[in-house]
Amino acid sequence: MPPQFWTNLGLATAIGLGVALLLWLLRGSVVVRRVRVSALLTALVLGLYLVSLGLAADPNSLLVRLDLALVILLGANTLLQLFDWVFWDYLLGQRRHVTVPRLVVDVFNFIVLALITLAVLNRVFGVQDLSALLVTSTVVSAVIGLAVQDTLGNVVAGLALQAEQPFTVGDWVKVSGEEGQVVQMAWRTITLRTRDNHNVLLPNTNVAKEYIVNYSRPTPLQRMRAEVGVAYGHPPGAVKQVLAQAVAEAPGVAPTPAPQVQVQAYGDFAVQYVIFYWITDFARVPEIHDAVMTRLWYALGRAGMTIPFPLRDVSVRVLGEDHASRESARRQSEVFAELRRITLFAPLSDDQIAHLAQRAALQRYAAGERLVRQGEAGQSLFVVKSGQVRVDVRREAGPVTTVGRHGPDSFFGEMSLLTGEPRSASVIAETEVEVVVLDKAALASLIEGDTHVLEALSEALASRLRSTAEQLAAGAGDQKSPGPTPSALLGRIRRFFGIGSN
Repeated sequence: MPPQFWTNLGLATAIGLGVALLLWLLRGSVVVRRVRVSALLTALVLGLYLVSLGLAADPNSLLVRLDLALVILLGANTLLQLFDWVFWDYLLGQRRHVTVPRLVVDVFNFIVLALITLAVLNRVFGVQDLSALLVTSTVVSAVIGLAVQDTLGNVVAGLALQAEQPFTVGDWVKVSGEEGQVVQMAWRTITLRTRDNHNVLLPNTNVAKEYIVNYSRPTPLQRMRAEVGVAYGHPPGAVKQVLAQAVAEAPGVAPTPAPQVQVQAYGDFAVQYVIFYWITDFARVPEIHDAVMTRLWYALGRAGMTIPFPLRDVSVRVLGEDHASRESARRQSEVFAELRRITLFAPLSDDQIAHLAQRAALQRYAAGERLVRQGEAGQSLFVVKSGQVRVDVRREAGPVTTVGRHGPDSFFGEMSLLTGEPRSASVIAETEVEVVVLDKAALASLIEGDTHVLEALSEALASRLRSTAEQLAAGAGDQKSPGPTPSALLGRIRRFFGIGSN
């Protein structure tokens, strides 16, 4: 064996072992997982080239040149894969958050490898007249192109889509009746992921021919619509106000532009309204629509507005003339029981509680709805009949803090009811909540008959405020505050209800 053979064999062995050891040490790296096969093949062919170079009498033999060409092409492919990760994935993708379609990367790699192949033909194999080779390859390409014209059509359409960019990876689109998020733009197809987590592959030629609706361009702000029918007996102006306010506070609805409500048609059973609202997260359309429709039901119910519907099943039921009065009595009995339980009204007689129960209202709120907002004016008391609410307080433009929760038989809003004081906290329903609402007008009708009620209420209110202050002080480790006196509260209550002191 020539001495050069043993030298080259040792060098080839060292290169192979070095590459294998390096790949093993970095086996957990994303880069290594991507280039390990190409790197091992490059090291193997490089070793064969060194060995063949040591054995060959003529370094310019065809076998040696073939080995050299393979080393160059495989090495270039390995470097291109490294470049893909460093430039396309890391620098553009992770650092600058720019998503580059796979088709662009593949076209770039193809052009680079084609140029390297031409250079190898010229420098390694000595092919000087590349134009003849190009002509020959063009003829061959034309023959192959006729056989795979559909595939080539998809490739050309894919390049056209890349040039026009009607959408990019990550956009929500509707193409050929399919709605989903673009997850990949490849040579032949576009891949959409639907909300059901199905991957839909659309050929590029079909996409290029179809109309495309892009829900993410030019901005993610999109207008949606909801429809509801309301009974004819309710004025459209009042209905529009209730619907707009309910939708504006639904989770996922953009604050601006504000929701718009329009009368759509006069149906057989109801006036049909359409509500236009805006969202910024198209991926959550079903959840946001559900929240909007849920809020509409609760808001209309609290406003006493009915949603009529045609009855398809006929059931015969004989109702006595006193059915409505029995239902009213049952409801009043439930309200009476709730008002009787709260400590604020402990000084009142059963007759006085019954008087208030006749004028109180039962209202329902969906989970997540706001019952009262901190800082707003209020003149009503809430008694929780079922469900749970959360009490949030924001202090001096700081973060919102949850200070408590209320369940059945608890109440809040007594200061607003008795003194007209602005709401000191926001109260949000954590579950579906049913509450008894007692407003100033109901209490005023009771006071008109007996002004001594004010003294009893001021005493009860002062006691509740002292108890609340003691609990807060104990939790914070501070000294308790004496709070307002009953006489001071009585003066504020009288002024609020417009009653002079005796």
